[in-house]
Amino acid sequence: MCLTMARAASASVVGMRSPRVVFLNPGEQVERATGRHWQLVSRFMTATAARFGMQLEVLYAERDHLLMLRQAEAVAARSDPPDYVVIVNEKMAAQPMLRILARSPAKVLLIHNDLTDAQRAQTGNERGAIANWIGTVTADASQGSFRLMDYLCRLIEERPARVIGITGDPITPVSKERAQGVAAALARRSQDRVEQLVFGDWSFADGREKTRVLLSRYPDANIVWAANDSMTLGALAAVQERHAQVVVGGLGALPEAVESVMRGDLAAIVAGDQFIGACAMVVLYDYHHGVDFVQAGGPRLKLDYLMVLYGQNASRYARIAFDQNTAPDFSRFSRYRQHAGRYHFNLQILLDSASKAA
Repeated sequence: MCLTMARAASASVVGMRSPRVVFLNPGEQVERATGRHWQLVSRFMTATAARFGMQLEVLYAERDHLLMLRQAEAVAARSDPPDYVVIVNEKMAAQPMLRILARSPAKVLLIHNDLTDAQRAQTGNERGAIANWIGTVTADASQGSFRLMDYLCRLIEERPARVIGITGDPITPVSKERAQGVAAALARRSQDRVEQLVFGDWSFADGREKTRVLLSRYPDANIVWAANDSMTLGALAAVQERHAQVVVGGLGALPEAVESVMRGDLAAIVAGDQFIGACAMVVLYDYHHGVDFVQAGGPRLKLDYLMVLYGQNASRYARIAFDQNTAPDFSRFSRYRQHAGRYHFNLQILLDSASKAA
């Protein structure tokens, strides 16, 4: 368990106490085999909290869903509870966490991975049976993968797309949405098709091995995509081993994948998932100040801001995402501060700011 604090001297509104947020981070505090995704989520949340004068406490579960449940129990039992708790449906743990945290006066926000339909059938929806579950904030994974496949198809010009893909597990909502976006992009032309889509375990080794098999099975394949960085880089390794004339892209945008795009090895990667926590802090800041996100799309917000990195925009993204001396300013997207009617999270604005600062 680790504690990360982001504090500011005073709240933005005179007389209002600085809101306190606990984030039950499912990832690892120290980078190991699973990559830096959840560390980056915490980093951008922390920077956003500091800009807003919010207090953020991050508890890492070290990829252990049972530890996540114990952390939720401990937070629910606090005599001095936080104002908000942010959770993730990692390993399907959000449903029991919501029930545990229903005993706390803290309001709960679910991010990144929504409940499955089966979970919602049992638990209900936001602001229902579990009254302190105020909302869910996710990135629109379907739109992100649609944009990826649209870009990859343009790279092969007028040739019919012959696509092989590796998605994640068959249950996780975000895994399903990424596959749906690819299918929607290919459905626009009758000559394009998915040769085969297989499930993966999110690892480099699995991505490489499955791509080897699929390339042997479908020698005419000209596009390979995978649902996260590690599998995408594994797929790229298999393509390079065979010297296949295939374009490779995926989703995730961790440093090694962005660097591969910058070198011209990977054709493209979809970026933005690491910013979902920063978006959540914006939503909670506004909610705390009386600007309820239910008025900007309902309690179940699906934010359409994921973008495809290729060429020069990959280097600009690396600057804003991985430079430890800076962090993108998400406070500019606050509806409370901007007096805006809806949320307009836009990574291009952040990339343009990085370009001007360079």
